[in-house]
Amino acid sequence: MSNPTIRDVAQKAGVGIGTVSRVLNNSPLVNPTTRQRVLEAIAELGFRPNSLARQLPRKQRIHNIGVITQPFFSYRSFAERLRGVQSGLNESQHDYELVLYSISSIPHYHERLSYIAQSGSVEALVIIDLELSAEQKQMLSGAKIPFAGINHLQNQDWPCVGSSNVYGARVATQHLVDLGHTDIAYIGDDFFDPFGFLTSHERYQGYCEVMNEHSIAINKDYFAVGQHDYNVARRLCLDMLLLPSPPTAIFAMSDIQALGSLAACREMGFRVPEDISIIGYDDLEMSYHTELTTVRQHLELSGRITINYLLQHLKGEMEPPAPLPLPEVITRRTTGVPRRIAVKAASRN
Repeated sequence: MSNPTIRDVAQKAGVGIGTVSRVLNNSPLVNPTTRQRVLEAIAELGFRPNSLARQLPRKQRIHNIGVITQPFFSYRSFAERLRGVQSGLNESQHDYELVLYSISSIPHYHERLSYIAQSGSVEALVIIDLELSAEQKQMLSGAKIPFAGINHLQNQDWPCVGSSNVYGARVATQHLVDLGHTDIAYIGDDFFDPFGFLTSHERYQGYCEVMNEHSIAINKDYFAVGQHDYNVARRLCLDMLLLPSPPTAIFAMSDIQALGSLAACREMGFRVPEDISIIGYDDLEMSYHTELTTVRQHLELSGRITINYLLQHLKGEMEPPAPLPLPEVITRRTTGVPRRIAVKAASRN
């Protein structure tokens, strides 16, 4: 099969060629939903952004930097990290093009890595939310392809840029405890993931650690996980709100799930934060516009740091990646003191 063209991507995504070009050039003029659809088409077709450029006369060879990940296009956090990679690359003024590899299974992942190592199709590789075995690290090193991961931190012996999910969950839960909440729920992704994606489990671990440190009982009815989806989170939250004693606060492992929970509360007539507090995780742009309290994990910056590290590595500089700032709570309007405390304070006054 011939290499897919920019026209093929446009047709699959249902957009014009100009829109695909704007996505490839990280234009802010593209609607986020449209950008996501174009990225999905690029990954599914295996389109290389420089395939069109190769048809044009150039005096020097174009070099590729690969980005490999599992199919995370429904995760807004993935798009933010990728935007950081693309922005850092654009600002560097190097003659590099991004090649996006999406994998569907662990065997497919190994096949992709083998192809990358054997073909020499990229100068460097960004690995998002995937582990590397000793064999895979040796394979890439043997091919002299520098590589770095994003959203990897714990017990890594290869260059990774990310923040601790456990720490981020701890500061989120501590924020709710400091407000006076004890009936705190957790809504997240399914723990089992065929790719070994541990984010939900790690954030639940941080939640449990803080609850235990404050001798707060963890109510099994206040725990719900499911597919990473706005409507799934909404339904999970609705079930909690129907309990005889619903929680007074919810820690959702992502902003998307927090917003789904917020919709459920409004649907059931719960006031936020007067009746129930909600905190998310990611600090996406939509969180600012919806005034959602959340945990900032510096998504776009992680992409910039990773690509800058690889570009410096390609120049022969071997300094480790710059550290990412620690996750921090960004307080907005969806968290407050529990109603029982607010009522007592009001009565005293």
